[in-house]
Amino acid sequence: MRGTGFTLIELMVALAVVAVVGATVYLRGGETIAQLHTIERRTLAHMVAQNEIQRTHLAQRRARATRPAAVGAAQRRVTLAGRDWMVQTTPYQTDHPTLQRVRFDVSAIEGEQTVGPVERITAFIGRH
Repeated sequence: MRGTGFTLIELMVALAVVAVVGATVYLRGGETIAQLHTIERRTLAHMVAQNEIQRTHLAQRRARATRPAAVGAAQRRVTLAGRDWMVQTTPYQTDHPTLQRVRFDVSAIEGEQTVGPVERITAFIGRH
């Protein structure tokens, strides 16, 4: 009569299957964490850019000029959500005298390095 239970070969095959599944889950988990980090950074950079657009619009409204307030190329360090960001503002003239195109490039500051631009948004700033 043959004994009940698993043979050594069956145990080794089961262990190999568990090892392959475990390694796959581990690697996929790492990829997921990296993707979440990227999505979080891009979302926050987008919020920084939107804030800068609104800040520029408010400055324009305060100026109440007949033509757009002079927006010059500039860099500004901003803090949002406990992180530091560098916003580079680049203005471009348009054919319309009261309208200016402004590009906002947002880079993340990680340690002492600037990463990016993570987000780039173009807005039109005008008199109204």
